[in-house]
Amino acid sequence: MSTITLRVKSAPGFRVDASRLLPAALAPLSADDIARLALPAGNETCAAGDLFDVALTDSDTPELVIEGDAPWLDRLGAQLAAGRLEVRGAAGDYAGFGMSGGELHIEGDTGRFTGCEMSGGRITVAGNAGDFAAGALPGDMEGMTGGTLTIRGNAGARLADRMRRGLVIVGGDAGDFAASRIVAGTVCIAGRPGAHYAYGMRRGTLLLMQAPDRVPPTFTEGGHGFDVFWSLLARSLAREIAPFATLDAGAPPRRYTGDLAVDGRGELLIAQR
Repeated sequence: MSTITLRVKSAPGFRVDASRLLPAALAPLSADDIARLALPAGNETCAAGDLFDVALTDSDTPELVIEGDAPWLDRLGAQLAAGRLEVRGAAGDYAGFGMSGGELHIEGDTGRFTGCEMSGGRITVAGNAGDFAAGALPGDMEGMTGGTLTIRGNAGARLADRMRRGLVIVGGDAGDFAASRIVAGTVCIAGRPGAHYAYGMRRGTLLLMQAPDRVPPTFTEGGHGFDVFWSLLARSLAREIAPFATLDAGAPPRRYTGDLAVDGRGELLIAQR
């Protein structure tokens, strides 16, 4: 096995599809083979060696490291099933799209559709994420169905839209329609949500660390007896990301259920501060 390091030479001036850059797929290849790898770029292709300097070092598990900002590099970690992919800079759209396993770590910002329709594995974004993170492609009925997506900065609009399973953690604010139309899963936001959060929510859990300006009128307050669940969730989140370390595991949050406009049975939790 080897660690493959791709150092960005310069921005190419066009968008590049990086879905072929997977740790397990590149591990058996030589540096020259990787440099010759053709990557889709619109209606054309370009060689990986035109975009990156390639270096290999021995390691026990397949690992791919991309050094440098690459906001033009889309689909990084798409369909990732095993191994580790680390981006030491920014990434483009569709990072971690459809991934089912492994780890994807992005030290900078990422574009739209981060973790879109992922079913397993772990994605960590140290910066901000664009719209539709953990959501569904336009026209599809299911967003994220498993795994963990952690965004340490802010998230864009439609966070976790149509989510069915998994865990989404946001250390900053979220855009409009956060946790809209979710069927199951858990979404935790340390900052403030935008307008129309939990719109069309059917099941699942949305936890807000900060009290919103208003609770949607289609949610009703009530529910007790979830002290054990809350204690476990609060302790788990405190280990994941710093803003949640202030949660009081012994002080259950205010609980609301909805969205009653769609006969929903989701729960909205607002932490006690």
